[in-house]
Amino acid sequence: MSLSLLVTKTRIPPRPRRTTPRAHLRDTLEREVPYHKVTVVAAPAGYGKTTLLADWARSSHFPVAWLSVGEEDNDLQRFLRYLLAAWEEVQPGVRESPLGLLLSAMSPDSEAALPAFINAGNEVPNHLVFVLDDYHLIEDPSIHEALTFLLDHLPPVLHFVLASRAEPPLPLARYRARQQLFEFRADDLRFSQEETDDFLNRLMGLSLSPDDVALLHAETEGWIAGLQLVALTPRHRRDLVRGRPAVSGRHRFIADYLAQDVLDQLPPDVREFLLKTSLLERLCGSLCEAVTGREGSQEMLELLERENLFLVPLDDRREWYRYHWLFADFLREELHRRHLDEVAHLHRAAARWHLAHELPEQAFHHAVEGNDVELVVHITERYVLVKLFSGEIRLLKRWLESLPEAWYTSHPVLGLAQAGVLFFTGQFDACVHCLDEVERRALAKRADRRDTLARVTAIRCFIACFHKSLVQAEALAEQALRELPEEDLDHRVGVYASLGDTYRQCGRWEEAKACYLQVLDFPHAPTFRIYSVHAFGALADLELRQGRLRDSAAYWSKALAVIQERENWAAFPLPLIGWVFIRMGEILYEWNDLGEAGSHLSRGLERAELGGDVRALIAGYLLAGRVQLAEGDIAAAVDYLERVRPLVEEAPFPDWTSRFERFQLELWLVQDRLRAAVHWSDGMLQGGTIEDRPENEVARLAVARVLIVKGDAPSLERALVLLDRLLEAAEAEGRTGVLIEALALQALGHWRRGDSAGSMTSLERALRLAEPEGYVRLFVDLGLPMARLLQEARSRAVLPDYVATLLAAFGGRLSFPTPAQETLPEPLTSREQEVLELMAAGLTNREIGEALVISPETVKKHTGNIYSKLAVRSRREAVARARELALLG
Repeated sequence: MSLSLLVTKTRIPPRPRRTTPRAHLRDTLEREVPYHKVTVVAAPAGYGKTTLLADWARSSHFPVAWLSVGEEDNDLQRFLRYLLAAWEEVQPGVRESPLGLLLSAMSPDSEAALPAFINAGNEVPNHLVFVLDDYHLIEDPSIHEALTFLLDHLPPVLHFVLASRAEPPLPLARYRARQQLFEFRADDLRFSQEETDDFLNRLMGLSLSPDDVALLHAETEGWIAGLQLVALTPRHRRDLVRGRPAVSGRHRFIADYLAQDVLDQLPPDVREFLLKTSLLERLCGSLCEAVTGREGSQEMLELLERENLFLVPLDDRREWYRYHWLFADFLREELHRRHLDEVAHLHRAAARWHLAHELPEQAFHHAVEGNDVELVVHITERYVLVKLFSGEIRLLKRWLESLPEAWYTSHPVLGLAQAGVLFFTGQFDACVHCLDEVERRALAKRADRRDTLARVTAIRCFIACFHKSLVQAEALAEQALRELPEEDLDHRVGVYASLGDTYRQCGRWEEAKACYLQVLDFPHAPTFRIYSVHAFGALADLELRQGRLRDSAAYWSKALAVIQERENWAAFPLPLIGWVFIRMGEILYEWNDLGEAGSHLSRGLERAELGGDVRALIAGYLLAGRVQLAEGDIAAAVDYLERVRPLVEEAPFPDWTSRFERFQLELWLVQDRLRAAVHWSDGMLQGGTIEDRPENEVARLAVARVLIVKGDAPSLERALVLLDRLLEAAEAEGRTGVLIEALALQALGHWRRGDSAGSMTSLERALRLAEPEGYVRLFVDLGLPMARLLQEARSRAVLPDYVATLLAAFGGRLSFPTPAQETLPEPLTSREQEVLELMAAGLTNREIGEALVISPETVKKHTGNIYSKLAVRSRREAVARARELALLG
């Protein structure tokens, strides 16, 4: 039901059953609108503004994005989202634009959305018009400022048309002076005498003479609503025949005229229906039946429309209607005058209907107007966390500010909503003070205090978790879960989610996982969709930490499925959405599905860049660099690395610093810059630097790889010792991913030492652990030395299918020597091989000597031998020839 209500605001109102054509005004709009930034149609109620604009919009050659503005739209974020929804009606793809992505997020950055709106407009090929009907209902200055910004920077193909009872508070004088403004005022909208004749005689069937028509036209001055009132009033038609004035200017907004000459002339059942439903901003059959307590409301609405009783249809199916504002204002005043004792009851009935149809804002309004504090409490309890998690904090503040202070004393539970707002806005001290006050008030009451106090405890648990006070959080969580009512699903799921986060931050992985799994046991909690994405993401990280790629991918996929459900639009922060796409992309990359990895990465980075989230940007750029490197574009990979550098230098994410350094190292190795890699490795090994890194296995694996590539005996020994420690810790913690990579590096280390048996033992163990999860890039990114090992494994029939898959992933990078090339006339000695590799890394003779603990003269001798055996005359030729023969890793 909420979706159909939204649709009525962004659809052009349907054509009335009977209407007077106003072709000259319609043609004027069609001619002038594309030549002006803004068109203002300003006149009091009853001049046919909406009817004219809707008639023009339906027939215009230009696409028209329509928004019927309501009082509830006095929130900039909401206003911009409705504007986007209107745009989407005529250009569906706009939701995928940066503007759509920004506004699809919880609490979007309005300052970023406005330039994005302009940029999206620059992509529009032809003229596009936005109609904002009833703009006079907007009172929020920030919306007027935003619209002014849009108008000042509007692309030539975009135009706004504003219908308002008064001149909108925009810099119209400036636009008028620049000839960027076109205006319709009351004088332009009045009926001509010919239109008056058509309306009264053809539409209303009055059969008036030309003189009578002329008299009525003069008396009403072409005011359309006045003519309609006369047509509906039998007494005034009789007065007209007797030569008496029918309606004068002083009657225009006088309630007694409407009361005596319209309302009192109607059948009692029609009059009662009008009065009782007048407090509704929008009407449909079932809602009217709930309020009036009588059946047949849909038929009554259709009758009122046929009789031209100021009822405006809002959709082509004639499901939703509204009263003309002029008539609605009068009816509400009349309702309070005639049936004041029934008003509260009617509001309560309306509140219950809206609540049953998941329309909390309308339900809350009617509950407050109906002075139904119990229903207000119920609505608040049901929706406060949903609104907080959806970023609708300003709306929630308006709710709470509209309540009488006495209600907070009599119903302390309402103070919990205030505490929630303070918590979500980071005002923790004020939140604690508020909780103390709620607790004091609850203790002073006998009824319902246990439930209120349990919720106070739950929020105190949230605060303790935020401050990582684990011992206090555990105690508060235990108390809250014991005392919370079974039906209070939101606070229960919140306790488990918060405690799970704290356990994870403290490295207590199994307790964290248990808490997140508990979160998923509350699918009926109103906040479940929000908490579920958080839990799925956390569980995905925990599974990935244990090396379980498939389970991790399943959780990320579930998170994406929730995020992409249409009803969850605008429910999640943009950086979170980007983060989920990027992390799923990481797993796809590991599986070597580079196409899908790139697709997820592109969507994730676009959202991360729009949202400005540093952590997501670091993760995204590093993954983008890896994808480029895998595709052989080293320059692009370096470019992404340099994008990350300033981010990791300024951001407090030490775990991502290690990942950045590791990718830097991989690029150095690909670029044959072994000296830079060794320098970094030496720095990590000195002074316990590596021990101080959080999640330091990333740095340890990187250092071990450098030592293995360096290849001298001391370096290999040090690498294998480092890997042995890593393996021991990884096995103890169940870190399968770390275990696989450490074993793969261990295999390379043993191979470089000439221990082929030890190498194959480590490699086979790594492969058996990796094959069930589908690891690919972990092996491929170790380069040609790993490819040689895998070929050896294939020759020994070790997991042949899996090994074949891994070798295939190397693609064109496999360039092993042919049998004729494999044997040099005289093979290199192990020492010559070491010198060759350091030579390829760019080290000087002196530096090679220091690395191998030999004199420069000895290095020079080995270099001469290498030249001779390779049949070359320079270092460059030697390195190139060695690569041809696959002598270098």
